[in-house]
Amino acid sequence: MATSTWGNVVNSIAGAAPLLGSLFGPAGTAVGAVASAGLKLVATALGCEPTQDAITAAIAADPNAALKLKEFEMNHKLELEKLAIQEFGMEVADKDSARKRQGEHEKTTGKSDLFLYMLAGWCILAPIGIILVLMFRGFPNMETSVALLVGGFLGIIVGEYRTVTGYFFGTNRNSQMKTDMIYNSKPIEK
Repeated sequence: MATSTWGNVVNSIAGAAPLLGSLFGPAGTAVGAVASAGLKLVATALGCEPTQDAITAAIAADPNAALKLKEFEMNHKLELEKLAIQEFGMEVADKDSARKRQGEHEKTTGKSDLFLYMLAGWCILAPIGIILVLMFRGFPNMETSVALLVGGFLGIIVGEYRTVTGYFFGTNRNSQMKTDMIYNSKPIEK
């Protein structure tokens, strides 16, 4: 289970203990209370300090790390489900607040936020334009540095494409997976 980057470590954690790994977001991008709680829980399971470096070292050094994480997840499933639900609630609230801001702006001014629509249009049309240019000009005709620059730019824009479509058209596959997880979880017994 040896890894080098935090994203790889999070993927290893998610592979061994999916519910525990979900607290870190895709490739460890989550921040805030839920991710901090995730660090503490993983550190507790591995017997190390709750830092990315300590967890990375513990996973690299312990061949039984995956087993320890899975066992910890099974023993603390209810607590982890509560944290996953909390994270999902924060994600939904964040998206909802962005959409409410949009609605309030349009209601108050009586005008659409033109910049938002222009930015969204750019993020959707730019990858299409770049791909069309590449189809007719092609990477083989470009210098290596230009091809790398164009490829990197295209990657950034395609990433934003998902954000834009998620904002305007609703949830994505990850949110659906979290919804399914919440739906299939057992109620809290008192």
